[in-house]
Amino acid sequence: MLRVLVRSGTEACRAVSTSSAVLSIPVKKEDLSAKEIWERRSKLRIPKLQKDEQLSSKVYFAPEWDLEQKPNMEEGFVDPLKGYGMTPEKWEYYNKVVWPPNYIVPETGLPKAKEVFHCKESVHFSPKRMWAACQLVWKMNVDEAITQLDMQQLKGCILLMETLKKAKTRAADEFHIEYPSQMYVADAFPVQSNIVKGARRHAHENWNTIRYRYIHIFVRLEEGPAPAHKQRHAPKSGWDHMDEYYNYLRSRSVKYSI
Repeated sequence: MLRVLVRSGTEACRAVSTSSAVLSIPVKKEDLSAKEIWERRSKLRIPKLQKDEQLSSKVYFAPEWDLEQKPNMEEGFVDPLKGYGMTPEKWEYYNKVVWPPNYIVPETGLPKAKEVFHCKESVHFSPKRMWAACQLVWKMNVDEAITQLDMQQLKGCILLMETLKKAKTRAADEFHIEYPSQMYVADAFPVQSNIVKGARRHAHENWNTIRYRYIHIFVRLEEGPAPAHKQRHAPKSGWDHMDEYYNYLRSRSVKYSI
């Protein structure tokens, strides 16, 4: 697979994916349905050997990451065991990446979708209970997700609803996305940040440790239609299970038969 990047002074950068037999020409998103768009994107999940994978050239601009900078303005030597995993600083860094105008993704031949990364920091809530609320709205339209969370009178749903509203406001005001209502929740997950330990005294001088857990709520909004289903493959209906059972019955054979 050979990837060619054509650059010109007046035209936008175009990335075309070519092979020995077929030349895939980029098409407009308006010419494809939502199902066809997600069929193209699902092909990116096909596993590929690392020796056969060819990375495209760097066509985006991103500010240099300061390796000496420590989180929370701490002083001293940089400890690699602190701040690992996803942090609000790393999540906000994605908003600073600048792609060429009308950039075409070589693997799909479609324009790169606009994204908004937002994080709500240091929320006093359990990460396990927030995970259920995130799974509810994952891969759902942002307006529909806000409506569904508003109907659930739970603290986790209310916190996530406020986070999505803030991310949608940033999409319109800060990133100048014309139709923020046409975005969907591409990612939503919590990460535990701090644990503040306290003590509680019971009768007969029995002391128990209390853990006050704080989390960061990460959301990513992506422009375009939401996928038809959340799983990698479409859920099977009763007719699909019936066809599989019929194929199993017809493929049976008698062992040691003539």
